[in-house]
Amino acid sequence: MYPTRRAGTVGLAGAALAGLALLLARPVLLLGAAGLLGWLLVASAGVLRATRRLDRTLSVDRRLDPGTVLTDDPATVTLDASLAEPSPLSLRVRADPPVAARTEGEPTAALPPGEADATSTFAVRVGVAGRHAFGRPRVEATGPRGLFRTTRRLDPGPTLTVDPRTPRDVHVGTGGEEVATAFGEHEAGRLGSGLDPAELREYQPGDAAGRIDWKATARLSTPYVREFEAETDRTTALLVDHRASTATGREGERKLDFLREVALAFLASARALEDPLGCYAVGDGGTTAVHPPATTPTAYGTVRQTVEGLEPTDPVGGPGTGSGADVGADPGRGRAPAGVGDSRSPAAARRAAAALAGEDSAFADRLRPLFEASDPYVDRVAEDPVFATARTRLPRLRGTTWTVLLTDDVRPTEVRETVKLARRGSGRCLVFLAPTVLFEPGGLADLEAAYGRYRAFEGFRRGLAALDRVRAFEVAPGDRIGALLADRRRRGAGPRAGAGAGVSR
Repeated sequence: MYPTRRAGTVGLAGAALAGLALLLARPVLLLGAAGLLGWLLVASAGVLRATRRLDRTLSVDRRLDPGTVLTDDPATVTLDASLAEPSPLSLRVRADPPVAARTEGEPTAALPPGEADATSTFAVRVGVAGRHAFGRPRVEATGPRGLFRTTRRLDPGPTLTVDPRTPRDVHVGTGGEEVATAFGEHEAGRLGSGLDPAELREYQPGDAAGRIDWKATARLSTPYVREFEAETDRTTALLVDHRASTATGREGERKLDFLREVALAFLASARALEDPLGCYAVGDGGTTAVHPPATTPTAYGTVRQTVEGLEPTDPVGGPGTGSGADVGADPGRGRAPAGVGDSRSPAAARRAAAALAGEDSAFADRLRPLFEASDPYVDRVAEDPVFATARTRLPRLRGTTWTVLLTDDVRPTEVRETVKLARRGSGRCLVFLAPTVLFEPGGLADLEAAYGRYRAFEGFRRGLAALDRVRAFEVAPGDRIGALLADRRRRGAGPRAGAGAGVSR
């Protein structure tokens, strides 16, 4: 217990009276000084007695709702203070939130003299994942007339569990429709002498007798041969883009976080099927990780460690770097929608330039500079880190390779050329694209404009999917794409996403 400033003032007044009594030889002033000091002693004794009773009568309850949250999400704290019997003291019970917490609201419950119950509700947000314990609440008791005050600490409070943000509703699909098949599952694509039955066909001269299905032959009264699915391994090469543009989105729910989930799904499938799996990570400065296809547990573990540790890189400047604009962005503030106005490829430009080289006409003179200006286009694509990595690494892989490209829609021209490169020969390519409009904070503020951007993205995706041996999917937060398309259905206007838009092959 300690005196307040008011008690100090009273004590100084008593001391002053005593000094005057001695100075002026007025004993009556000593009586006044003694009265003030006696009053202080009686008041302090009363506060001590009331404080001791608090140990038996005061109850403080702290409740968290919920007890587990994601980083920066609010948790509501209810602070209840109650007395078994009223007290002459004025009480203030202050909660002690975790050190890393940001408090919204007043974390104090006040009990005026004579009151028996008080409740305070406030919120806390923590930006660091982990377990965060509340400290010991501080009880401050002030006596009548505010002369004396005492403080004490109660038992520690509850513990708030804060989980890191990770994608919780990963949508992988086309045009808003989610795909139902698991990533990485596959068949051999041809018939042979494997173990899994595939189909029956009639016996043909030259078929081995051991391949005749005698049960089917007896049932159908003619010889039949059972075909089996050929046993083959499929080499999968993950090409993961983690450039600066993949940082778009809330922490833990960025483009890269969603693309990472898809990459890990392919890794799990390849490991279960014992398929060769390689991984090539690409940042703004070029290739950041190289893991050639392998089937050993160590190789799978190394790829997982690499994928889980990827973070968006810093832009290094130059063409094709930085956050850029997605395919549906307003051409006035970014790159024009790909597949709508930019359908030239390097090969097409070179063929057109060669065809015009020997022609002598005003028309040829007018067009020739346009095709000769394709060099910047070629340079831009060639300098793109993802394209450069695919051009350098994929030709080294033997056999049929499935390239899994995980990127966004910021560089549509480069993505299209990378896909064409990956499908050369007998190669196949799966493309997983994160549409910028569905990750930007505030990207859905104007749903009409957002739908226009999404429709342009869908046109780009459909154009990729139209290429031979290519499948293209969107990767996005399910709640956001659901909200966008639900709003469109409520409006009942416009064709389905992607209709009428396309990308040249």
